Amino acid sequence: MAGILFAHITQSYQFVFYSGILLILIALALWKVKDMFGFLLAGIVIFYLMGSLYYLYTYNQNTYKFSDYAGEQVYIRGYIDSAPDADSYKVVYELKTEEVSIGDWSSEPDRLKGRILLTTPKGDGGFIDYGREVMVSGTLNIPKGSTNPEGFNYRTYLSHNGISATLFAMEYNLRLGEENRGNFLVKLGLYMRSRIVYVINESLPPQQAGLLNGMLIGYKQDLSEEVQDAFSDSGLSHIMAVSGSNVAFIILPLVFIFGKLKIRQKYANISIIAILMIFTLITGFEPSVLRAVIMAAVILIGQIIWRETEVFTSISFAALLLLFYNPGILFNIGFQLSFAATISLVLFYKYIKEKLSFKFLPSFVVDVLAATISAQIGVLPITVFYFNKVSVVSILSNLLVVPIVEFITILGSLMALLGQIHVGLSILIGYINNVLLSFVLLVTKFSASMPWSVITLTTPSVILVICYYAAITYFFWYKPKFKAKLNVKYFALAALLVFGTIVYGVITPKELEVTFLDVGQGDCALIKTSQGKTVLIDGGGYSSATNKSTSVGENIVLPFLLDCGIGRLDLVIATHGHDDHIQGLISVLKELKVDNLIIPEITLDAGLESICKIAGQEKIQLEMCASGDSIKLDNMTYLDVLAPKKGTYIEKSPLNNNSLVLKLHYKDISILFTGDIEKEAEDILISDNIDLKADVLKVAHHGSSGSTCSEFLERTRPDVAVISVGKNNFGHPSDDVLQVLENSGIMMFRTDFDGAIVLKTYGKDIKIKRTVERAG
Repeated sequence: MAGILFAHITQSYQFVFYSGILLILIALALWKVKDMFGFLLAGIVIFYLMGSLYYLYTYNQNTYKFSDYAGEQVYIRGYIDSAPDADSYKVVYELKTEEVSIGDWSSEPDRLKGRILLTTPKGDGGFIDYGREVMVSGTLNIPKGSTNPEGFNYRTYLSHNGISATLFAMEYNLRLGEENRGNFLVKLGLYMRSRIVYVINESLPPQQAGLLNGMLIGYKQDLSEEVQDAFSDSGLSHIMAVSGSNVAFIILPLVFIFGKLKIRQKYANISIIAILMIFTLITGFEPSVLRAVIMAAVILIGQIIWRETEVFTSISFAALLLLFYNPGILFNIGFQLSFAATISLVLFYKYIKEKLSFKFLPSFVVDVLAATISAQIGVLPITVFYFNKVSVVSILSNLLVVPIVEFITILGSLMALLGQIHVGLSILIGYINNVLLSFVLLVTKFSASMPWSVITLTTPSVILVICYYAAITYFFWYKPKFKAKLNVKYFALAALLVFGTIVYGVITPKELEVTFLDVGQGDCALIKTSQGKTVLIDGGGYSSATNKSTSVGENIVLPFLLDCGIGRLDLVIATHGHDDHIQGLISVLKELKVDNLIIPEITLDAGLESICKIAGQEKIQLEMCASGDSIKLDNMTYLDVLAPKKGTYIEKSPLNNNSLVLKLHYKDISILFTGDIEKEAEDILISDNIDLKADVLKVAHHGSSGSTCSEFLERTRPDVAVISVGKNNFGHPSDDVLQVLENSGIMMFRTDFDGAIVLKTYGKDIKIKRTVERAG
């Protein structure tokens, strides 16, 4: 794991080489001191080098396999290598490529084996079966890496899953071949999965069927997004994550049945292992299932060969097998949650159960509470790190639901099995299971709807996560097991270290930092003043023009703020009411503590009305500003409002031209934020002789041809220009604007090329950093 982790961070063979040499030298030195130390360290060196080199090899193979075809119109022959993953708009497949060519179908193809993500619009023609040969044409896309600081790296995510590129194809660009390939066992698993889903869907109402399919085999496609969110908010998502409990529910009845049939343990265990392997095929090789099955197989094989099983050895062996199969799985959330929960249960369950064993509590309540708390404290940092949410009601909801999960799973398994004989048998059992499933749904929805059922937290630092795990391991396992006592000397040293870190953070001079986020075709900028004030100007729009559920606010802006440790904003500013500026603010206003919202002092349009309504619901103070107003942020930082002009409403392109125009002042540095103003608003600013001089210009209206006229640029005279822009159909940024900026000798940055632009200054000079380095 250490080798994989360091290779992932550095992405460097050179680092691996020199760090390996260092470890070898340490091993040789310790070998002379004590043979055992040297032997152990030699093993560590071998595994470290294996992990790091294997990771770098597989990562580079997956990431750069299709680099020569990036952005090209390609023609691919291959076969479908996954079950379809569908939503309301699209269907996604993994396509295993055989041949790739540029030009047309008659071009000489290159034999290139790899995997790409194929997306097609959802139609009425049904899905393509696993293993079916396909010929597809389209533009091959190499996904972007992270374009915002600490942002999600989609390219790395796909690489860790063995996928190198993406391709979108319309139905008319897709041909189905005659061959049907693929692994027979995978086909068998998918067939059995489809049969189970069919039986359950025929036996229960839609919501109850979707829940049972999730609990039995991890199939959640029939569950609505609202229901899945409710399970997350109530702390019950784990009951739909197929894992160790499901494996236990398979093993225990089988052990009982084989015992009654007087079958020898050797043959019984081999049969159970075979059934567990079929179960992994049905569930689609989920990391949590693989972990549980491997651990169970280790125990069962140990019984066959008369060897005692040690739980940590089983856990380690399961992790090693999975990492040898795919080193990138270390960064899979399911892998991390599964192992963290398992280790926590092993370490902490006994101690927590002892502490909860009160006379007035029934034993089954103590068991549920101990198991829930043990697992929750183990996965808490991972959950907060990735999702920034903690369910406050999870203990209550688990106490009500967990005791009946076993009965639901057993009844559901009977439904799935007997339904293969006749669906009527499944329907009969479904009458009972429907009551239990309905109760789970009722508890879930009620828990999720409770006030303060979920709290939003900022992303913890890696150091804080390490300290957390060290603390819970000490207090919940090491201290009670070994009767250890805290040494006052070490406690005082730790307190002094924490105090010193806080003092250092307080007295160290801070910079003004302005980040122009990459939100695609839209605007969003975060200001952090030297005295800790935070201001968000606009919030971007939708991730997709066709899918209004994919919000930039939820997917980009809010995670960015939480990753920056910002759980509260002093001020949010909406420059005008267009979606690409304010839609992303909705989730920010709802999820974070916001003190003030500022909008332009004009007649409200539908967009501004919507966020004003949210501000009222969230009890956020609302202010309307116009030219002449000033907004003090701290003792050294303020915003001058330059537009819209009081008493003036520009009729042409009114939403754009009546945008708020703001000038940020910090010591000798000034930054001009222009919203989406066009020539008409620029002319008013010029004719009113407004001081437009700024060191940095946020180019108006994404660099459109109707903005940033020569005279306006002459009055502004910036050294740096930032264009916030993404893929669009409007021709932004205009070639004319780009030429004017270049001819003026202004340093240009674009969020579509450079990712987020980060400016830092102590008030004299400005340091500028791109998130994405341009090629060449």
